[in-house]
Amino acid sequence: MKNILCPVVMLLTLFSVKAKAENDFFDELIIDHENQKKLEEEIKMEESKVKASQVLDQKLMDLKFEQKKKEAEENQEEKVVYDSAPFGLLWLAPQKEIEKLGVVLTPKKVKDSPNSFTATNLPKSVSAFDSVLVSFGDNDILWRIAGYGTPIEDDQNASLGLKEYNKFYQIFDEKYANAEEFYTAAVINVDEEVMLKDGSKSHMIRQKFIEKGDDGFKEKLMKGESILYATFHNDSVSVTLALMANGDGQTFIMVDYKSLKINDLEHEKMMDAL
Repeated sequence: MKNILCPVVMLLTLFSVKAKAENDFFDELIIDHENQKKLEEEIKMEESKVKASQVLDQKLMDLKFEQKKKEAEENQEEKVVYDSAPFGLLWLAPQKEIEKLGVVLTPKKVKDSPNSFTATNLPKSVSAFDSVLVSFGDNDILWRIAGYGTPIEDDQNASLGLKEYNKFYQIFDEKYANAEEFYTAAVINVDEEVMLKDGSKSHMIRQKFIEKGDDGFKEKLMKGESILYATFHNDSVSVTLALMANGDGQTFIMVDYKSLKINDLEHEKMMDAL
């Protein structure tokens, strides 16, 4: 009996050892498969990160390229040098360049001056002026600037208005030179009593010219019967200075600047077109 059991026990032991070895083998296969799958997932994740990094790098390169392109365009624009104009503005500059200075432009219709605006928040404001008008014309270049003085409560002789006018006359004569003044005097009829040779009295109508600062001078400015203005100019700018009066009896000055270089530009365009 013992002889029979021994081989059986040995056989079972061998079978058990073999089964265990097979289980260990399959366990290792399963573990290796899971590791492989995990490794593949990690590789995919790494590949995704690499691709994402490449996309990000490309986007950064595109962004840098666009930035450099924009800077190059801005530098190109900055090469255009404009002449200094009154109130800190720039002669012959387009509207967008004037707005870059921080100037606020409000559209205003002005006869014979298309694309005109009331300009506020000027780089160099002058307290003597109540408002400033700018005109860009059809070609979008600043060619005209008009300043309207602050209205002054004045007497019948327009004494304060004349004082303001004379002050700016001296400034413009010094800066631009070539001053010329123009005055149209109002004419009134004066009834005068005259003594005749026979000793009798009679009346005669005599014309009298209202000169600057005479009694009634302001009234004649208001009606447009008296006109006072002066012109100045240099090689690039012409200036007109005028004394005016509004319907409320207030006097004020008006200064009209115009770029003379606009004529050269228009001439060049005409030559190019023809």
